[in-house]
Amino acid sequence: MKSLNIFAPAIVLLASLTTGQAQAAGPNDFFGGSVPGAVQDAAANAPSAAGDFTEDEKRMQKKYLASVRQAKTLIGKGELMMKRGEDKHDKKMLKKGKILKDIGQRNLTELEANNPFPDLKTKPKLQRAGGT
Repeated sequence: MKSLNIFAPAIVLLASLTTGQAQAAGPNDFFGGSVPGAVQDAAANAPSAAGDFTEDEKRMQKKYLASVRQAKTLIGKGELMMKRGEDKHDKKMLKKGKILKDIGQRNLTELEANNPFPDLKTKPKLQRAGGT
């Protein structure tokens, strides 16, 4: 019974602290305080002006442009293989060229449909003189 009397003030103190915090709890924090970064996060998620991109956005733009270039390269490679296959009457090369071109076109249409940066325009692939 004596040990219960020793812990009784600690239990009362603990109970009063937890009920006081629960009543003062704000909408942002379970323990009653507001999250200091909540206002800053809202400002960070706001759309930025054109040309003012974060490092992640710049990285994603580079990855997107690289994917578009790769798809256009596949289309060009497929067209070249198809042309060579027709010239040499090589059905195997013609078929491979069609497959490569189809894959490139499918990837390009998918990339353009899911463009994360609609304001970002991709440059068309430059055709070299000489066919290479």
